[in-house]
Amino acid sequence: MSAKWVLGFAVLSLMLGAGLFNSSASAQMLRFDPDPYIPFDEVFAVPLLLESGGAEVKGVEVTVTFDPALVVLDSITPGPWYTASGQDFFFWDYTTPFTYAIHFASAMLDGTNSADGIIAFCHFSFIDFGTCPLEFTDTDVRDVNNDPMGFGFDDGLIFLNPAVETETVEFSSLKAIYR
Repeated sequence: MSAKWVLGFAVLSLMLGAGLFNSSASAQMLRFDPDPYIPFDEVFAVPLLLESGGAEVKGVEVTVTFDPALVVLDSITPGPWYTASGQDFFFWDYTTPFTYAIHFASAMLDGTNSADGIIAFCHFSFIDFGTCPLEFTDTDVRDVNNDPMGFGFDDGLIFLNPAVETETVEFSSLKAIYR
């Protein structure tokens, strides 16, 4: 093997390694799950998912806006990422009532969590039909040393469509319409 071939192979390996590293970093994100979410009740919950990409996460602070003409935020509750972890955690809802923004902060108190999971449920009440965007305006994900982690985010949508009533009709009735 020539020295050029070995050097070329080493450079290619570094480039592929860097590409794999970048793809795992982009796997670290906050998003609404499922997206889009279609509620069927006047009161419904939208889960907020953390995809850690295997990174150890200590805490999360999030601010998300929504359309107050379509939905009202009733509450925010911690998801199983916290409640099923077996660890003590802090979860604080900073949301100002009757506003158009969700704001909460949360943290594991005695460790970290590297699993993917639902960190919170945003509980809404239906007001009007339409498409309600859920847009992240601030995200702060922290590691065990309280250093910021480079998490991305994916805005969501809530489709608030009217329910369509169905009517059962016998075939003989349909034939009578066309006579």
